[in-house]
Amino acid sequence: MFCSRRSIRAASLALIVSLMPHNALAQQSPPGSLEGVLDRLDALEKQNQELLTEIRALREQLKNGQAQTSPPAPALEDRVDVAEQRIKEHAETKVSASQKFPLSITGMFLFDSYIANGTDNPAFLTNYGDYSLGAPGGGATLRQSILGLDFQGPHIFADGRINGSLSMDFFNRSGSDDVLRIRRGTVSFDWSRRSIVFGQDKPIISPLQPSSFARVGIPPLSGAGNLWLWLPQVTYVERVPFSSATRATIQTSLIQTDETYSVLSSTDSEYVAPSRPAIEARFELQHTWKSESKITVGIGGHASTSHILGQSIPSRVISADLAYKPLRWLELSSTLLHGENFANLGGIPPGVTVVGQSVTPIHGTAGWLQLAFPITNRLTVDIYAGRQQNQARDLSSYEISRTLIYAGNVLYRCAPNVVLGFEASPDRLQYLNKTAIASNRYDATVAYLF
Repeated sequence: MFCSRRSIRAASLALIVSLMPHNALAQQSPPGSLEGVLDRLDALEKQNQELLTEIRALREQLKNGQAQTSPPAPALEDRVDVAEQRIKEHAETKVSASQKFPLSITGMFLFDSYIANGTDNPAFLTNYGDYSLGAPGGGATLRQSILGLDFQGPHIFADGRINGSLSMDFFNRSGSDDVLRIRRGTVSFDWSRRSIVFGQDKPIISPLQPSSFARVGIPPLSGAGNLWLWLPQVTYVERVPFSSATRATIQTSLIQTDETYSVLSSTDSEYVAPSRPAIEARFELQHTWKSESKITVGIGGHASTSHILGQSIPSRVISADLAYKPLRWLELSSTLLHGENFANLGGIPPGVTVVGQSVTPIHGTAGWLQLAFPITNRLTVDIYAGRQQNQARDLSSYEISRTLIYAGNVLYRCAPNVVLGFEASPDRLQYLNKTAIASNRYDATVAYLF
């Protein structure tokens, strides 16, 4: 015969009460309260059952919700097939070096169509590179396209690494038998605090340049504040972190100058040493704040000696550069130069004046400024201008006293690696005898970056 759960609980309580001492019973509630205790236990048990039922229901709802939002995991065989296909594609497209170190192809396919109008430009200046100052006309070219290689070498002692790069284009002078022209190329031994760099690059005293897809074969503002010649050099770099937001960089470089444009006369050029050793140094201080704002300030100096007509002519330059980004939509960059005889680094030629057997270094001041407005992630507007002013007392009447170039461009990134551009640039030259040359150039470009 079965007993109810309630009768069992009552019998258990009666047994406990009979076993309790008499003095303890005297302190308990009267017997009539036993029924109330049983009622409360029944109520608590009922509430527990209801809570368990609600918890089970919530778990079922959670499982159903996850099943609806999460796609079913692919079968193991499907995942293996996908992985094998990706490995096969990588094997077909990768480029491997003979020494089995990572190697990547970089560069830019650049189509440039242009219209220029103005007076004819002297042949030496066109050959020198400021091709925007040419005869009236127009055309299109792929010669400014760039082909490059980036490579990573082995780890070396003290947790260092060897890295390198090579950049070439098709912008050789007309009549040259060479198809490719080396622009920049470096091999660097890098550690966390220092680097030793061997190769060919811009002078370290002029590290910045304006943004342009119209002037790539010869960088923008050549001869108007941008010392651009790519010269062989060995550079030592020391990085000094002051904090997570502030650091200094010290650079020293042994560089080989290009004396080709130190003089204008072909007769005098026969008595010019074609290249000379030089030493350069630069100090840079950089500070960042917020997520996108930073400022970089640098000062530098150059010293070398040109050998012309058996004479030693000093070449001295001091520089200051600034890169400042105070806001997401505004960037400012500039370079200032002052010195003598710096056509051997990319200043407007010549670097010296030759009269008979007298050789005089030309003193000058140059600089440029760019304002960039990244309006959106795709659209950027750039405005830049540069000039070089030579001292009249160092010049003869047929030499250039001043250059002035200013330009504006609109760059639109229609795809992650495709940039459409339009640029307009009025350029001016003035000789000591007041003769002036003017040219206006308009470029439309399509750049495919890879």
